Amino acid sequence: MNKSPNDNNMALGGIKVVDLTRAIAGPVCSSLLADMGAEVIRVESPDRDKDLANQPLADTAMKLFQRNKKSITLNMRTEKGKDLLRRLIKWGDVLIENFKPGVMQEMGLDYPNVKEINPRIVMVSISGYGQTGPYSGRAGLDWVGQAMGGIMSMTGPPDNPPMLAGAPIADISSGVFAALGAVTALYRSKSTGSGQQVETTLMDSIAYLMGFHIAKYAFGQDIVKGGLVTPGSGTFLTGDGHYIVIMGALAQHFPRFAQLIGRDDLAAAPGYQTRAERMEHAEEINAAIQAWMNTQTITVVETALEKVGIPFGRVQTIEELMKDPHLIARNRIVEVEVDGQKKIMPGPYPILSDTPGTIRAPCPELGEHNEEVYGNILGFSQDELTALKNDGVI
Repeated sequence: MNKSPNDNNMALGGIKVVDLTRAIAGPVCSSLLADMGAEVIRVESPDRDKDLANQPLADTAMKLFQRNKKSITLNMRTEKGKDLLRRLIKWGDVLIENFKPGVMQEMGLDYPNVKEINPRIVMVSISGYGQTGPYSGRAGLDWVGQAMGGIMSMTGPPDNPPMLAGAPIADISSGVFAALGAVTALYRSKSTGSGQQVETTLMDSIAYLMGFHIAKYAFGQDIVKGGLVTPGSGTFLTGDGHYIVIMGALAQHFPRFAQLIGRDDLAAAPGYQTRAERMEHAEEINAAIQAWMNTQTITVVETALEKVGIPFGRVQTIEELMKDPHLIARNRIVEVEVDGQKKIMPGPYPILSDTPGTIRAPCPELGEHNEEVYGNILGFSQDELTALKNDGVI
């Protein structure tokens, strides 16, 4: 586990974050900030384990994103609990929540009220559709964001029903954009002393990821599900059973690719000499490439493509990814301790040359930092903490 001698020497050292989030998008956001040195206090329900009893695997997986954070318990539905949360908001620089719009307002903790408590607070709100607009009252989860954001209309073979991406990209991208928004707002608050609300939504995030396709649509290009067959580019299967993506369609690449597979004619013959001409023969060309691939092993193909400078990448499984020598050489795979066991996952990201993110603490136990936060930060005595616990507030 990486160690940092002093969190204040890190990029976000000294930044204080109150984290009310659950599920995926919110914890991803706070995890990015925590990895870069922010002090993140994760506020959890005293009944969290009971609430998550029906989804133990998902909860265990998400624990990997709780590294570097402190955990306290708090019943935010009680008046005493709300008062404690207000004190934490006054202490913090950033407040992150991903409740359904309206929940924070019901608790009297929507942005106008939070701003009254702490004018410099940056409040990050992550939801399915946002705080305003016709869909704002709807519940939203990752799959819904993928559907409404447009990416499912492009995913999968042309004749198949719409398909989900293989990762929760609506949740993950919303968390990443939220962290970017938080840092951007913090940068402005340094000069103005005023915070602001940052919003990301599952639908908006996917729509942003679809920006290239939207731009093509704006210029009148057809948007085809599954993409067009592009001569020299695609996913091919080697003779020893490995899939590999090859991007050899560009003018500077294709003649070399054709020569490599022993088919110079596919680049030099009349009607095949330009990329536009080759588009008329796309299926024929890619069939010729696949015929060559059938006779090759993945190692031979990779070596040959790298030698002639054609972009490629084998389709890796999760197991292969976590063992990839390139990621390991760049220290991109780290160990995170969860429930006393060490698990591997991608390391802090993005990479900063002078103040890189680090893994400094394992996933905390539920309420592990109650005494530290309530006692040292908010100033409660041991007797007061005992009373709060007996009253079901913490």
